[in-house]
Amino acid sequence: MVLILGNCALFVDTLNLAFDIEVKGFKQRSVDKPNNEIVIKGPHEAFVENIRTNTSLIRRIVNNENLIIENLEVGKITKTKCAVCYLKNVTNSDLVNEVKYRLNNLEIDSLLSAGELEQLLVDSNALGVPQTISTERPDKAAKYLLKGRVIVIVNGTPYGVIMPSILVDFLTSPEDTNLKVNFANFLRSLRFLAAFITLLLPGLYVAITSFHQEILPTGLLYSILASRENVPFPIILEILLMEISFELIREAGLRVPSAIGPTIGIVGALVLGQAAVSASIVSPILIIIVAITGIASFAIPDFSFGFHLRYFRFAFVLLGFMSGFLGIALGLFVYISLICSLRSFGVSYTTPFAPAQNSNGNGYLLPPIWKREYRPSFIASKQEKDQEKYSMKWKYNKTN
Repeated sequence: MVLILGNCALFVDTLNLAFDIEVKGFKQRSVDKPNNEIVIKGPHEAFVENIRTNTSLIRRIVNNENLIIENLEVGKITKTKCAVCYLKNVTNSDLVNEVKYRLNNLEIDSLLSAGELEQLLVDSNALGVPQTISTERPDKAAKYLLKGRVIVIVNGTPYGVIMPSILVDFLTSPEDTNLKVNFANFLRSLRFLAAFITLLLPGLYVAITSFHQEILPTGLLYSILASRENVPFPIILEILLMEISFELIREAGLRVPSAIGPTIGIVGALVLGQAAVSASIVSPILIIIVAITGIASFAIPDFSFGFHLRYFRFAFVLLGFMSGFLGIALGLFVYISLICSLRSFGVSYTTPFAPAQNSNGNGYLLPPIWKREYRPSFIASKQEKDQEKYSMKWKYNKTN
Protein backbone atom coordinates (compact mmCIF):
# COMPACT_ATOMS: atom_id res chain seq x y z
CA MET A 1 0.00 0.00 0.00
CA VAL A 2 2.91 2.32 0.78
CA LEU A 3 4.36 1.86 -2.70
CA ILE A 4 0.95 2.33 -4.34
CA LEU A 5 0.66 5.74 -2.65
CA GLY A 6 4.02 6.74 -4.12
CA ASN A 7 5.98 6.62 -0.87
CA CYS A 8 9.28 4.91 -0.15
CA ALA A 9 9.49 1.84 2.12
CA LEU A 10 12.80 1.61 4.00
CA PHE A 11 13.76 -1.82 5.36
CA VAL A 12 16.60 -2.11 7.88
CA ASP A 13 18.36 -5.38 8.52
CA THR A 14 17.62 -6.96 11.93
CA LEU A 15 14.47 -4.84 12.38
CA ASN A 16 11.03 -6.41 12.10
CA LEU A 17 9.42 -3.19 10.83
CA ALA A 18 9.74 -0.85 7.86
CA PHE A 19 9.75 2.93 7.63
CA ASP A 20 7.21 4.75 5.46
CA ILE A 21 8.96 7.76 3.93
CA GLU A 22 6.97 10.30 1.94
CA VAL A 23 9.10 11.17 -1.07
CA LYS A 24 6.49 11.73 -3.78
CA GLY A 25 6.11 15.15 -5.32
CA PHE A 26 3.40 16.78 -7.41
CA LYS A 27 3.31 19.79 -9.65
CA GLN A 28 1.63 22.67 -7.87
CA ARG A 29 1.21 26.40 -8.29
CA SER A 30 3.20 28.73 -6.10
CA VAL A 31 1.77 30.81 -3.28
CA ASP A 32 0.13 33.87 -4.79
CA LYS A 33 -2.18 36.75 -3.86
CA PRO A 34 -5.77 36.00 -2.83
CA ASN A 35 -8.12 36.18 -5.80
CA ASN A 36 -11.49 36.44 -4.04
CA GLU A 37 -10.59 38.11 -0.73
CA ILE A 38 -8.90 41.36 -1.60
CA VAL A 39 -6.12 42.48 0.75
CA ILE A 40 -5.64 46.18 1.43
CA LYS A 41 -3.48 46.23 4.53
CA GLY A 42 -2.32 42.73 5.31
CA PRO A 43 -0.29 39.74 4.08
CA HIS A 44 -0.52 39.03 0.35
CA GLU A 45 -0.48 35.24 0.58
CA ALA A 46 -3.22 32.75 -0.19
CA PHE A 47 -3.75 29.04 0.27
CA VAL A 48 -2.93 26.71 -2.61
CA GLU A 49 -4.16 23.23 -3.52
CA ASN A 50 -1.42 21.39 -1.59
CA ILE A 51 -2.33 20.59 2.00
CA ARG A 52 1.27 20.59 3.22
CA THR A 53 1.89 24.06 1.83
CA ASN A 54 -1.29 25.33 3.50
CA THR A 55 -0.44 23.90 6.91
CA SER A 56 3.07 25.35 6.65
CA LEU A 57 1.57 28.79 5.95
CA ILE A 58 -0.50 28.55 9.13
CA ARG A 59 2.40 27.21 11.17
CA ARG A 60 4.60 30.07 10.01
CA ILE A 61 2.07 32.56 11.40
CA VAL A 62 1.16 30.62 14.57
CA ASN A 63 4.67 29.69 15.57
CA ASN A 64 3.77 27.84 18.76
CA GLU A 65 4.26 24.32 20.08
CA ASN A 66 0.57 24.14 21.06
CA LEU A 67 -0.54 24.24 17.43
CA ILE A 68 -1.86 20.77 16.67
CA ILE A 69 -2.44 19.56 13.11
CA GLU A 70 -4.16 16.16 12.89
CA ASN A 71 -4.53 14.38 9.56
CA LEU A 72 -7.68 12.47 8.67
CA GLU A 73 -8.84 10.75 5.50
CA VAL A 74 -12.34 11.27 4.09
CA GLY A 75 -13.82 9.30 1.20
CA LYS A 76 -13.72 5.56 0.61
CA ILE A 77 -12.35 5.95 -2.92
CA THR A 78 -10.44 9.24 -2.98
CA LYS A 79 -9.15 9.03 0.63
CA THR A 80 -8.85 12.81 0.64
CA LYS A 81 -6.51 14.14 3.30
CA CYS A 82 -7.98 16.66 5.72
CA ALA A 83 -5.97 18.56 8.32
CA VAL A 84 -7.70 19.56 11.57
CA CYS A 85 -5.86 22.54 13.06
CA TYR A 86 -6.33 23.92 16.58
CA LEU A 87 -4.45 25.27 19.57
CA LYS A 88 -4.22 22.62 22.26
CA ASN A 89 -4.07 25.10 25.16
CA VAL A 90 -6.84 27.40 23.85
CA THR A 91 -9.48 25.51 21.85
CA ASN A 92 -12.33 23.80 23.67
CA SER A 93 -11.75 20.03 23.66
CA ASP A 94 -15.44 19.30 23.10
CA LEU A 95 -15.37 21.42 19.94
CA VAL A 96 -12.31 19.58 18.62
CA ASN A 97 -13.87 16.20 19.39
CA GLU A 98 -17.13 17.19 17.67
CA VAL A 99 -15.32 18.29 14.50
CA LYS A 100 -13.28 15.07 14.37
CA TYR A 101 -16.38 12.98 15.11
CA ARG A 102 -18.27 14.49 12.17
CA LEU A 103 -15.28 14.05 9.86
CA ASN A 104 -14.76 10.43 10.87
CA ASN A 105 -18.43 9.62 10.32
CA LEU A 106 -18.79 10.74 6.72
CA GLU A 107 -19.77 7.67 4.70
CA ILE A 108 -19.00 9.00 1.22
CA ASP A 109 -16.95 7.74 -1.70
CA SER A 110 -15.25 11.01 -2.57
CA LEU A 111 -14.49 14.47 -1.21
CA LEU A 112 -13.12 16.89 -3.77
CA SER A 113 -13.49 20.37 -2.31
CA ALA A 114 -13.94 22.42 0.84
CA GLY A 115 -17.37 23.50 -0.44
CA GLU A 116 -18.57 19.89 -0.32
CA LEU A 117 -17.15 19.49 3.17
CA GLU A 118 -19.01 22.57 4.42
CA GLN A 119 -22.33 21.08 3.35
CA LEU A 120 -21.52 17.75 4.98
CA LEU A 121 -20.55 19.21 8.37
CA VAL A 122 -23.18 21.87 9.08
CA ASP A 123 -26.14 21.22 11.37
CA SER A 124 -28.77 22.35 8.84
CA ASN A 125 -28.84 23.42 5.20
CA ALA A 126 -32.49 24.51 5.28
CA LEU A 127 -32.05 28.29 4.89
CA GLY A 128 -28.87 28.18 2.88
CA VAL A 129 -27.16 30.35 5.49
CA PRO A 130 -23.39 29.68 5.66
CA GLN A 131 -22.58 28.11 9.01
CA THR A 132 -18.85 27.75 8.47
CA ILE A 133 -16.40 30.36 7.25
CA SER A 134 -14.49 29.59 4.07
CA THR A 135 -11.31 31.55 3.49
CA GLU A 136 -8.31 31.50 1.17
CA ARG A 137 -6.27 33.74 3.47
CA PRO A 138 -3.86 32.13 5.98
CA ASP A 139 -3.82 35.29 8.13
CA LYS A 140 -7.60 35.18 8.52
CA ALA A 141 -7.46 31.49 9.43
CA ALA A 142 -4.71 32.18 11.97
CA LYS A 143 -6.71 34.99 13.62
CA TYR A 144 -9.68 32.70 14.16
CA LEU A 145 -7.35 29.92 15.28
CA LEU A 146 -5.90 32.15 18.00
CA LYS A 147 -9.44 32.96 19.17
CA GLY A 148 -10.12 29.28 19.86
CA ARG A 149 -11.75 28.00 16.69
CA VAL A 150 -10.96 24.95 14.58
CA ILE A 151 -9.67 25.09 11.00
CA VAL A 152 -10.09 22.20 8.56
CA ILE A 153 -7.98 22.18 5.40
CA VAL A 154 -8.87 19.86 2.53
CA ASN A 155 -6.18 18.62 0.18
CA GLY A 156 -6.76 19.76 -3.39
CA THR A 157 -8.63 22.97 -2.59
CA PRO A 158 -7.20 26.42 -1.76
CA TYR A 159 -9.62 27.14 1.07
CA GLY A 160 -9.72 26.57 4.80
CA VAL A 161 -12.98 25.92 6.64
CA ILE A 162 -13.37 27.72 9.99
CA MET A 163 -15.84 26.49 12.61
CA PRO A 164 -17.94 27.35 14.46
CA SER A 165 -19.20 30.58 12.92
CA ILE A 166 -21.84 33.12 13.89
CA LEU A 167 -23.81 35.74 12.00
CA VAL A 168 -21.49 38.68 12.70
CA ASP A 169 -18.52 36.80 11.26
CA PHE A 170 -19.93 37.17 7.75
CA LEU A 171 -20.19 40.96 8.00
CA THR A 172 -16.64 41.47 9.24
CA SER A 173 -13.30 41.39 7.49
CA PRO A 174 -9.80 40.52 8.77
CA GLU A 175 -8.79 43.94 7.50
CA ASP A 176 -10.80 45.52 10.34
CA THR A 177 -8.21 44.71 12.99
CA ASN A 178 -5.52 46.41 10.88
CA LEU A 179 -7.37 49.74 10.88
CA LYS A 180 -7.98 52.37 13.52
CA VAL A 181 -11.00 51.38 15.55
CA ASN A 182 -13.17 54.32 14.41
CA PHE A 183 -12.49 53.53 10.75
CA ALA A 184 -13.14 49.81 11.27
CA ASN A 185 -16.46 50.45 13.02
CA PHE A 186 -17.49 52.87 10.30
CA LEU A 187 -16.89 50.16 7.69
CA ARG A 188 -18.77 47.59 9.76
CA SER A 189 -21.73 49.95 10.02
CA LEU A 190 -21.66 50.37 6.24
CA ARG A 191 -21.67 46.58 5.79
CA PHE A 192 -24.67 46.20 8.10
CA LEU A 193 -26.48 48.85 6.06
CA ALA A 194 -25.43 47.04 2.87
CA ALA A 195 -26.91 43.78 4.17
CA PHE A 196 -30.19 45.56 5.00
CA ILE A 197 -30.33 47.16 1.54
CA THR A 198 -29.48 43.90 -0.23
CA LEU A 199 -32.22 42.00 1.56
CA LEU A 200 -35.05 44.53 1.80
CA LEU A 201 -34.71 47.56 -0.49
CA PRO A 202 -36.49 46.13 -3.58
CA GLY A 203 -39.25 44.70 -1.38
CA LEU A 204 -39.74 48.02 0.40
CA TYR A 205 -39.90 49.84 -2.95
CA VAL A 206 -42.61 47.44 -4.19
CA ALA A 207 -44.54 47.76 -0.92
CA ILE A 208 -44.43 51.57 -0.96
CA THR A 209 -45.43 51.96 -4.59
CA SER A 210 -48.22 49.36 -4.29
CA PHE A 211 -49.73 50.05 -0.85
CA HIS A 212 -48.11 52.93 1.05
CA GLN A 213 -47.80 55.86 -1.36
CA GLU A 214 -48.88 58.24 1.41
CA ILE A 215 -45.51 58.03 3.17
CA LEU A 216 -43.71 59.54 0.17
CA PRO A 217 -43.33 63.32 -0.28
CA THR A 218 -45.73 64.58 -2.92
CA GLY A 219 -42.98 65.71 -5.28
CA LEU A 220 -41.24 62.33 -5.14
CA LEU A 221 -44.52 60.50 -5.62
CA TYR A 222 -45.31 62.55 -8.73
CA SER A 223 -41.81 61.82 -10.09
CA ILE A 224 -42.27 58.06 -9.61
CA LEU A 225 -45.73 58.15 -11.22
CA ALA A 226 -44.42 60.17 -14.15
CA SER A 227 -41.50 57.78 -14.69
CA ARG A 228 -43.89 54.80 -14.77
CA GLU A 229 -46.52 56.46 -16.92
CA ASN A 230 -45.47 54.74 -20.15
CA VAL A 231 -44.35 51.43 -18.60
CA PRO A 232 -46.79 48.69 -19.68
CA PHE A 233 -45.87 46.13 -17.00
CA PRO A 234 -47.00 45.91 -13.37
CA ILE A 235 -44.42 46.81 -10.74
CA ILE A 236 -43.79 43.20 -9.68
CA LEU A 237 -43.01 42.05 -13.22
CA GLU A 238 -40.86 45.10 -13.79
CA ILE A 239 -38.67 44.58 -10.75
CA LEU A 240 -38.39 40.81 -11.22
CA LEU A 241 -37.29 41.41 -14.81
CA MET A 242 -34.54 43.80 -13.70
CA GLU A 243 -33.40 41.72 -10.73
CA ILE A 244 -33.12 38.55 -12.81
CA SER A 245 -31.33 40.49 -15.54
CA PHE A 246 -28.85 41.82 -12.99
CA GLU A 247 -28.19 38.31 -11.67
CA LEU A 248 -27.66 37.08 -15.23
CA ILE A 249 -25.15 39.87 -15.86
CA ARG A 250 -23.34 39.05 -12.63
CA GLU A 251 -23.18 35.34 -13.46
CA ALA A 252 -22.04 36.01 -17.03
CA GLY A 253 -19.29 38.31 -15.77
CA LEU A 254 -18.02 35.51 -13.50
CA ARG A 255 -18.09 32.74 -16.12
CA VAL A 256 -16.65 34.45 -19.18
CA PRO A 257 -12.85 34.85 -19.59
CA SER A 258 -11.48 37.56 -17.33
CA ALA A 259 -10.38 39.69 -20.28
CA ILE A 260 -13.98 40.35 -21.36
CA GLY A 261 -15.64 40.18 -17.96
CA PRO A 262 -15.66 43.98 -17.44
CA THR A 263 -17.06 44.40 -20.95
CA ILE A 264 -20.06 42.24 -20.03
CA GLY A 265 -20.72 44.44 -17.01
CA ILE A 266 -20.48 47.67 -19.00
CA VAL A 267 -22.71 46.39 -21.79
CA GLY A 268 -25.26 44.95 -19.38
CA ALA A 269 -25.37 47.83 -16.93
CA LEU A 270 -25.15 50.79 -19.29
CA VAL A 271 -26.32 49.78 -22.74
CA LEU A 272 -29.13 47.40 -21.80
CA GLY A 273 -30.27 49.55 -18.86
CA GLN A 274 -30.41 52.70 -20.94
CA ALA A 275 -32.12 50.87 -23.78
CA ALA A 276 -34.74 49.42 -21.40
CA VAL A 277 -35.55 52.90 -20.06
CA SER A 278 -35.69 54.43 -23.54
CA ALA A 279 -38.05 51.68 -24.70
CA SER A 280 -40.30 52.29 -21.64
CA ILE A 281 -39.88 48.71 -20.51
CA VAL A 282 -38.74 49.79 -17.03
CA SER A 283 -38.77 53.07 -15.15
CA PRO A 284 -35.59 55.06 -14.36
CA ILE A 285 -36.27 54.96 -10.61
CA LEU A 286 -36.29 51.16 -10.75
CA ILE A 287 -32.89 51.16 -12.43
CA ILE A 288 -31.58 53.21 -9.51
CA ILE A 289 -33.12 50.82 -6.94
CA VAL A 290 -31.65 47.73 -8.64
CA ALA A 291 -28.25 49.41 -9.04
CA ILE A 292 -28.06 50.44 -5.36
CA THR A 293 -29.11 46.94 -4.31
CA GLY A 294 -26.46 45.37 -6.54
CA ILE A 295 -23.72 47.66 -5.28
CA ALA A 296 -24.71 46.95 -1.68
CA SER A 297 -24.49 43.19 -2.30
CA PHE A 298 -20.87 43.61 -3.41
CA ALA A 299 -20.04 45.21 -0.04
CA ILE A 300 -20.77 41.94 1.83
CA PRO A 301 -17.32 40.45 2.66
CA ASP A 302 -18.46 36.82 2.50
CA PHE A 303 -19.63 35.57 -0.91
CA SER A 304 -21.84 32.79 0.51
CA PHE A 305 -23.67 35.13 2.88
CA GLY A 306 -24.13 37.69 0.11
CA PHE A 307 -25.59 34.94 -2.07
CA HIS A 308 -27.99 34.02 0.74
CA LEU A 309 -29.23 37.62 1.02
CA ARG A 310 -29.67 37.91 -2.75
CA TYR A 311 -31.69 34.68 -2.78
CA PHE A 312 -34.09 35.74 -0.03
CA ARG A 313 -34.45 39.21 -1.55
CA PHE A 314 -36.89 37.73 -4.07
CA ALA A 315 -39.06 36.37 -1.25
CA PHE A 316 -39.37 39.83 0.32
CA VAL A 317 -40.21 41.35 -3.08
CA LEU A 318 -43.13 38.94 -3.40
CA LEU A 319 -44.25 39.58 0.20
CA GLY A 320 -44.12 43.34 -0.35
CA PHE A 321 -46.20 43.01 -3.51
CA MET A 322 -48.84 40.83 -1.85
CA SER A 323 -49.24 42.54 1.55
CA GLY A 324 -47.04 45.64 1.71
CA PHE A 325 -45.30 46.41 4.98
CA LEU A 326 -47.42 43.79 6.76
CA GLY A 327 -46.10 41.03 4.51
CA ILE A 328 -42.50 42.21 4.91
CA ALA A 329 -42.91 42.43 8.70
CA LEU A 330 -44.33 38.89 8.89
CA GLY A 331 -41.59 37.65 6.59
CA LEU A 332 -38.92 39.29 8.75
CA PHE A 333 -40.44 37.74 11.86
CA VAL A 334 -40.30 34.25 10.37
CA TYR A 335 -36.84 34.85 8.87
CA ILE A 336 -35.30 36.14 12.11
CA SER A 337 -36.96 33.34 14.10
CA LEU A 338 -35.43 30.72 11.81
CA ILE A 339 -32.02 32.41 11.94
CA CYS A 340 -32.15 32.49 15.75
CA SER A 341 -32.93 28.76 15.85
CA LEU A 342 -29.76 27.83 13.94
CA ARG A 343 -26.72 26.44 15.70
CA SER A 344 -23.20 25.98 14.46
CA PHE A 345 -21.38 23.21 16.31
CA GLY A 346 -23.46 23.88 19.40
CA VAL A 347 -23.13 27.68 19.24
CA SER A 348 -26.19 29.87 18.70
CA TYR A 349 -25.93 31.50 15.27
CA THR A 350 -27.06 34.93 16.51
CA THR A 351 -24.91 35.10 19.63
CA PRO A 352 -24.17 37.44 21.43
CA PHE A 353 -27.48 39.13 20.58
CA ALA A 354 -29.89 36.21 20.86
CA PRO A 355 -29.59 34.88 23.46
CA ALA A 356 -28.24 38.13 24.86
CA GLN A 357 -24.94 37.72 26.66
CA ASN A 358 -21.84 39.68 27.53
CA SER A 359 -19.69 39.72 24.40
CA ASN A 360 -16.54 40.69 26.34
CA GLY A 361 -15.61 43.11 23.57
CA ASN A 362 -16.32 40.57 20.80
CA GLY A 363 -19.60 42.03 19.52
CA TYR A 364 -20.20 43.52 16.12
CA LEU A 365 -18.41 46.80 16.81
CA LEU A 366 -14.74 46.64 17.76
CA PRO A 367 -13.38 48.14 20.97
CA PRO A 368 -9.91 49.75 20.95
CA ILE A 369 -7.17 47.16 20.52
CA TRP A 370 -5.91 47.62 24.07
CA LYS A 371 -9.37 46.65 25.39
CA ARG A 372 -9.66 43.37 23.52
CA GLU A 373 -8.72 41.37 26.57
CA TYR A 374 -10.99 38.35 26.19
CA ARG A 375 -11.67 35.69 23.63
CA PRO A 376 -15.31 35.16 22.60
CA SER A 377 -17.22 33.64 25.51
CA PHE A 378 -19.53 31.58 23.29
CA ILE A 379 -16.60 29.35 22.22
CA ALA A 380 -15.78 28.51 25.87
CA SER A 381 -12.06 28.38 25.16
CA LYS A 382 -9.61 27.06 27.72
CA GLN A 383 -8.02 30.50 28.08
CA GLU A 384 -10.55 33.30 28.41
CA LYS A 385 -8.02 36.12 28.28
CA ASP A 386 -6.44 37.04 24.99
CA GLN A 387 -4.11 39.65 26.42
CA GLU A 388 -3.33 41.36 29.72
CA LYS A 389 -5.48 44.19 30.99
CA TYR A 390 -2.51 46.53 30.67
CA SER A 391 -1.11 45.36 27.36
CA MET A 392 0.61 48.68 26.64
CA LYS A 393 2.88 48.59 29.65
CA TRP A 394 5.14 51.18 28.15
CA LYS A 395 2.24 53.62 28.47
CA TYR A 396 0.12 52.42 31.38
CA ASN A 397 1.53 51.39 34.70
CA LYS A 398 -0.53 48.82 36.60
CA THR A 399 0.11 50.59 39.88
CA ASN A 400 -1.36 53.89 38.60
